[in-house]
Parts: sequence; structure tokens; C-alpha cells
Amino acid sequence: MRTAIIIPFYQRDRGILSRALDSVEAQRLRDDDSLTVFVIDDESPVPARSELAAWQGKVPVRLIEQKNGGPGAARNAGLDAVEAEGYDHVAFLDSDDIWQPTHLRDALDLLEQGYDFHFCDHQRTDDDITYFERTPALREMREARHAGVTVIDAEIPILAFDQPSIMTASIGTYLSQTSTVVVRQSFVRQLRFEPRLRNAGEDQLFWLSLIEAGARTVVSWKLNVLCGRGVNVYFDAFDWRSTKVVDRTGYMLMFFHTVARRLSLSPEDRSIVADRVRRYRRAYSYLFLRALLQRRVPSLSLAWKLVALDPGLLPAMPIRFLAVLPHREQESLQW
Repeated sequence: MRTAIIIPFYQRDRGILSRALDSVEAQRLRDDDSLTVFVIDDESPVPARSELAAWQGKVPVRLIEQKNGGPGAARNAGLDAVEAEGYDHVAFLDSDDIWQPTHLRDALDLLEQGYDFHFCDHQRTDDDITYFERTPALREMREARHAGVTVIDAEIPILAFDQPSIMTASIGTYLSQTSTVVVRQSFVRQLRFEPRLRNAGEDQLFWLSLIEAGARTVVSWKLNVLCGRGVNVYFDAFDWRSTKVVDRTGYMLMFFHTVARRLSLSPEDRSIVADRVRRYRRAYSYLFLRALLQRRVPSLSLAWKLVALDPGLLPAMPIRFLAVLPHREQESLQW
């Protein structure tokens, strides 16, 4: 089996990429498994070329260099290269994350059973519990036993979900961290990440599109990925003193508008999306005006893109700001 590994690269510190590549090198695979890594340098401050020159591993690495377009555009460049060479599977790995040695073999074993889209549990290096343990929706999914669930391994557990149940869960909650995902290549030939969603949502939209396309989904509660703290446009945008948090919230609003327009949704799923649009309208309105009152200017180009998607956003901003103000601490827990 030929597996391509796509690593978008944009970092300010040296040595981060080599740790990710070392974890690829350490994968325990069968003799007929082969790996190729595609590193996409997204105009990184630390050039990937110099990082690769210092790395001593044996796994083949292809370097793609491009102008900065964000993580989605970088992954798309990798997918374009992979499609041209006909791989069986595609795995994603962020440059500041590392895989446990059995990650790929565990995922490939499940894909060989007929599944198309795999993701598993992960943990950040500065966290004391895993993401699946922390996330209420995933705790509920672990115990789910209904017609839409197939139990593959009850101990870990490993569960397969039918399309309606995994679609609803994936719309309501971010489930699948990118470095945990391994997919059948045939399902991504016609799919690409949405580069407009630079700070949030581009990967979640991609996974939803996979599910809509019929990819059979399998989820493992095994902790196979450790996530680092290099440059991360999503987590960097959680500083409440920065305009980045305004922009991240705006991108989440754009994400849910895009989901509503692009995907075929059940009435239940459409109701979830409508609720999230209302939530992020309120959040963006409050954070945008708060930033202006503090003499900080969020991205105006993003604001105009949002107004084009949602013409009522701008005139209703003051009303939403005043509505959120008394409840801002409580509401911010949902942002």
C-alpha cells in the first residue's frame, strides 16, 4: 500500500519539522507498505529546505515551495501532487505534531476493512487529558450503541458511524484533528480545502465534504497523536487581547454560512447550522465593536467578505453588541 503524507509547513522555530519527520520514520509498517512525505513550504520564516537538509531520515520527502496561502492552500498543493502520482491513501500531519509508532498501521488496518475516513484521539503536549476525554460530544459517541454504530473493538473502543450520525456530530462539534486523519485517496480526488477559511473551519469543511461524498467513517479512541505548540493559526487566535480572536470568530461565521450553502443537509443538520450562524453573528458583532472601542482594528477585508455573505450583519451589529454585553462571559464559553 502506498501512502502519501501531507505536511504544510510554516514555522518560526528550527527543529520542529524534524520531530514530525522522525515520528513518520518511526512508523511500524508491513513490508508492502511504502510512504512518501510531501512537505509544502507556505513561505515559512524558517525555510523547509534548510530543515530538510539537516534531517537524516530515509523516508522519501518531496518539497513543494509556494507563496503564502494558509494551511488550506498548502494542503491543496500537496493533494494536487498526490493525485498526479496515484497513491492508495493520504495521511495528514501538521509540522508541530508527532505520531505514535502504530498510528499509520492502525489506521491502514481499518481502511483495509472497507472504511474510507479514519481519525483518532489526540492530546496537546500542555494538556492533562486527551481531546476525546475533554469533548462532551465525543464522550457521548464513545457510549453510543444504536443502528448507526458498528462496534469494531469494544475495548479501545473503535467505532464506525453511518453517514447521518457522523454528519450531525461533525457539524455540531469539531471532532477530527487534522494530524489524526487518514483517508482513502479515491475520496479526495475531487475535494480540496477551502483556502478562504484561513484561520478556522477549512479542515472541518473538508471532513464534512468527505462524509457527504459517502466516505465510510471509523473513529478510534486510541491516543495515537501528540500535538505541539508551533505556529498554529487556529490556537494563536485565542488571545482575547488580540484582533486575531475577532478574525477567528469571523471565519467561523463564514464557515457555517459556507456549510449551509455548499452541503446537502438534513432538517436536523440545517437547524444546527442555523443555530451556529446566530451564535457567531452575536460573537463577531460583540468582538468587532469591542475591538474598535479599544482602538484596535480587526481585518476589514474579512468584514466586507462577511457582509457580502450576510448583508444584515453590519446594520445589526450595535444591537447584537448590546445584547451580548451583559452576558459576555457566559456566551464567550460557546465561542
